Amino acid sequence: MSRTGGNYSFCEPPFQDGDVVMGGNYSQLLPNTEICKGVKNLTITGGNFCNCKPQPSWTVIGGNWCQKSFCSHEHPEWVKRGLPVCKEDCTHRTDAKKLWVDVGEAEYRQEKNSLSADKPSVQVVKDVDADGVTVQRFQKSVYVYADANLGSNKPKAVK
Repeated sequence: MSRTGGNYSFCEPPFQDGDVVMGGNYSQLLPNTEICKGVKNLTITGGNFCNCKPQPSWTVIGGNWCQKSFCSHEHPEWVKRGLPVCKEDCTHRTDAKKLWVDVGEAEYRQEKNSLSADKPSVQVVKDVDADGVTVQRFQKSVYVYADANLGSNKPKAVK
């Protein structure tokens, strides 16, 4: 049977012995995932097989056969599908550091209420302006990095 389409990403494709695959999306979450282990006679001329590992008995003529590690900070919705949670210092991030950024009072209070007492990541900063008036600012700690795929997440106003 010829198969020319369909989206079977992150699940087992419905291939059977003798099928000819000419297109479709069969991407998997983790690199080198073996798919269709029981299918011995399969010909692939096209399709997206990102992170798939072909069986030795298959005839592979074409298609996209790349291997790519996905990170949970790029695709947080995929964690429930089995994507491992990416560490804050994962290898594709560079120049990583924690910085304080100004936030509004509402965001400060929301962050403060969601934190545990032993890991505070918000603060109130009091400054005295040129007229001698004390002004308070609300800040939260953020993890800032340069990312090989996404660029930098550096906020506009970093203190």
